[in-house]
Amino acid sequence: MSRRPTSVVVVGAGLAGLGAARALGDLGISVVVVEGRDRVGGRVWTEGGVDLGAHWIHGTEGNPVTRLARLHGLPTLFVGGDSTYTGGWENLVIYGTDGHPLSAAEKQRSLLLVDEVRDSLDTLRRQIASEGGPDLSFQTALSLVLEGRDLSSDQRDHLHWHLTMLARDDWAAGAENLSLLGWDEGYEVYGYGDSIFVEGMQPLAEKLAEGLDVRLGYAVSRIEHTAAGVRVVTSRGNIEADVAIVTLPLGVLKAGAVVFDPPLPERKRQAIERLGMGTVTKIALGFAEPFWPKEQYVFGYLSDRSDENPTTVLNLWKNHRQPVLVLLVGGPRAVEMETWSEPDTKAWGMAVVRGLFGAACPEATSVVTTRWASDPFARGAYSYIAVGSTPDDIDALAEPVGKSLFFAGEATARSHWACVHGAYISGLREAARLTGDSSILPARHFTENRRWREMLQRADRFFNVVGRSIDEQEASLRLGLLRKSAVFASVPTADLKILATMFETRRYADGDTICSAGEPATCMYAIQSGEVQVHLTGSAAVVATMGPADVVGEYGMFRPEGRTASLVARGETIVLALDYQRFKRFLMAFPESMMALMSLTVSRLHDLQSGLSGTQKSWFGRWSARPTRIP
Repeated sequence: MSRRPTSVVVVGAGLAGLGAARALGDLGISVVVVEGRDRVGGRVWTEGGVDLGAHWIHGTEGNPVTRLARLHGLPTLFVGGDSTYTGGWENLVIYGTDGHPLSAAEKQRSLLLVDEVRDSLDTLRRQIASEGGPDLSFQTALSLVLEGRDLSSDQRDHLHWHLTMLARDDWAAGAENLSLLGWDEGYEVYGYGDSIFVEGMQPLAEKLAEGLDVRLGYAVSRIEHTAAGVRVVTSRGNIEADVAIVTLPLGVLKAGAVVFDPPLPERKRQAIERLGMGTVTKIALGFAEPFWPKEQYVFGYLSDRSDENPTTVLNLWKNHRQPVLVLLVGGPRAVEMETWSEPDTKAWGMAVVRGLFGAACPEATSVVTTRWASDPFARGAYSYIAVGSTPDDIDALAEPVGKSLFFAGEATARSHWACVHGAYISGLREAARLTGDSSILPARHFTENRRWREMLQRADRFFNVVGRSIDEQEASLRLGLLRKSAVFASVPTADLKILATMFETRRYADGDTICSAGEPATCMYAIQSGEVQVHLTGSAAVVATMGPADVVGEYGMFRPEGRTASLVARGETIVLALDYQRFKRFLMAFPESMMALMSLTVSRLHDLQSGLSGTQKSWFGRWSARPTRIP
């Protein structure tokens, strides 16, 4: 803006609106907050000590909500986990379809199975993105990556449970609605481990509202905006100001419950239409006293009917000392559950509890059901990237309209949508935009994005399992072999020890074909013993012979055309094969090794260019002793 406004009306008393109002008020600007409900907090709502709305500080260290809690003296507890609600896989007890907790080995197999599928989904996502293909739903993408796989019914139950937890209960969308390409694109996370407010999150909203002019029961129906200012039409009269900051939830915007005059720009209307508004329903069952394991924070419920049941059950005794179990379900199933009667809801909840803890469980003494989808001031729980939308739509939703209309809320937070801290930061963002005062913004805390962190976590689990699968003597032999190769000589030894465990030993007799020209390239090879002859496409002539410590095929994962040569064993030959998917896991997890291999590639390209100009040897001449071209 060219000038600082003297008066601002903030629409909505959630954390986005309260954060903006607090920041502006501290600068001496007159601010009025209008809220349709009879309470502050928006989708932050605590009743009887139970958070019926937002519950977690996702990522504790570096999170501005953590700072707010400390600033206002609100006690929090660290519960672990990683921006979900499970408390972390290492702490999660998963009950199987037989009603018993999975053993450590069963749990590990379940995690590795879904890790492999998640890696395949990432590969498909990258392929579609590079080729400019259309977006897919998670459900469609899953069908594609599972096509042709021979999975048992038990394995399919496990996969379905994991992906239902992710797409339906975490992102509140459902696998049929969540975008494969954009669901986590650019989503940033704070320091590992989540926290909760001991007394619930509602006190945080109340602390932020202290001293502000917050007018409850002012339901907004119309917002008129011009270059000269705004008029907000409410159920209790009109309010005029220089500027309005609109923090209406995406669901309210999608429903057209508030009229904008003049209408919002087409770009913003399209973004509102494309983005998804998810729903999460919480069923809080109260009991006379806990009869379940008291110190277990979250129970996984891996039933054979994950479509109908919650994937997890939260134990409020662990951190709140309340004998309450919270059953959490998202997506279309949550919308359906909101229509149930209390007796039906209680009956369903007790069936889940008895499926977990046995038929002798006592009846619940109370049941509370949230109804965010039917709440006229919310129309859902939080936003997600739907099929056909992208995070660019979030940016479009956040853009001001003219000089008097500004937007905040979790659905406008490009790096933190769907979270309390995203809502709060978005309010500060608009206050800073209005005033030109960047000191309002919280300090950036750089960790990594969610996609990267989850890839590393999958890699950690994989490395730990694979590393135990070969003995020390074999690992040492492989390390020595790779250390002699031109490709891996520059990789740090500690990293190379891990990489060495990831190869698979393959044995070939004289004349066996290791790979053929034209077939898809899926792995690279390190020759352990014997010799390998290289035949170019369409030629029987041997263009190169490779021996122990030579590596071939490492560049194939960057080329979609398939193999450009055939490899044939000469004599008894042993090679170590490394699947590209495993190699990519390694490179993502060990950036120093990635830089070393990148440096080698750049050096070879430089040599090739120099050779073509006649100033140095040709690339083939320089490396003919240890050729490492793409076969």
